[in-house]
Amino acid sequence: PSPKSASPPAESEPSAPRRPYVNNNPKATPDERRVGQMLDQKAKSGQLPGVKEVFGAPESDVRSGDYRFVNDDSSVTSADLYQPESGNPRCIGPNIIEKSGQAETVIVELGKGKSGGISDADATQMAKGVVQTPGHSIKRVIVTRPDGSIITDQP
Repeated sequence: PSPKSASPPAESEPSAPRRPYVNNNPKATPDERRVGQMLDQKAKSGQLPGVKEVFGAPESDVRSGDYRFVNDDSSVTSADLYQPESGNPRCIGPNIIEKSGQAETVIVELGKGKSGGISDADATQMAKGVVQTPGHSIKRVIVTRPDGSIITDQP
């Protein structure tokens, strides 16, 4: 009887069901909330390397990104969502770099306009190009699709 009674509490420990996604920005768009929830789920399930939690950043007078990533070492970094409409990866890369100073990570969701037609290979090459370009603060580019799949995560 003792092992059976010990088993259910272990399954219902508070650490098992993690807290839900927290959005601290009442002005966040539905897309920002949806992508934030997806990123948070991936972080909590170990699918976003180096990140243990994601939350929506509070509204600020200074441009500072849509999200905060709580990293494995408990440091916090900023991330911003970018949903391009262009189907040309060469046009998207410079726009990501323009977010320099606003966020260290840019989440690029392909799907709006013609961007959904960009191949995984082209998206990966574009993200690598941004991270390898000197002179800006973007350290990580995560490219996703609206179904929540991550195409590439380039640190």
